[in-house]
Amino acid sequence: MAGVARYRILILPVSAVVIALLVAWRLGRETDRQDAVSQPPPVRRQLAPVFELYDQNNQLVKFERYLGRTRLVVVFYEAATGADEDPHLVRLRRHIEDVAAAGVQVVGISTAVPAENRRAAERAGGEFPFPLLTDIDPVHQSTGAVHGQWGLSDPETGALQTGLFLVDRAGMVGTDDGTPVPEESPESVVDALCSGRWPR
Repeated sequence: MAGVARYRILILPVSAVVIALLVAWRLGRETDRQDAVSQPPPVRRQLAPVFELYDQNNQLVKFERYLGRTRLVVVFYEAATGADEDPHLVRLRRHIEDVAAAGVQVVGISTAVPAENRRAAERAGGEFPFPLLTDIDPVHQSTGAVHGQWGLSDPETGALQTGLFLVDRAGMVGTDDGTPVPEESPESVVDALCSGRWPR
């Protein structure tokens, strides 16, 4: 009888330990499932759209020449305010040596014509040390085609938007359903670039 009593006494703590382990395992699985749901889906990457546009010096720039050679930060800015008033371009210009040290080429794009971009440089007190490209097709008299390629043109109204994109050395850019996606926190990206770091 004493042996049976001891056996019964041992069963209780062992059962409690087993139950506690099962509860912990179940809670762990629920936490993992919630984490999986809360995490954003991985960003797909594909080759950045290519184009040819004229810069502030009326020189034709082929975007393709950069791909596979260097990292890129592509800044679509507001033409009405000008490159000299765009906060990202102003900071990148000021810290261009640090940006270059990170192996990054800056490219600005708007619908401002080359003469307007040159005037913006004069207002800024000197040349912009990177191309400011004009998104206007003089042959077809169309505006904003490259904005559309990069997902920054409203399909219904045609309104153009601003945005900042990162293109890696392989020429890849983050996309959603095949369309490039601008960086969610461009300020953080510019902070990293101005510190001489690639923000990835």
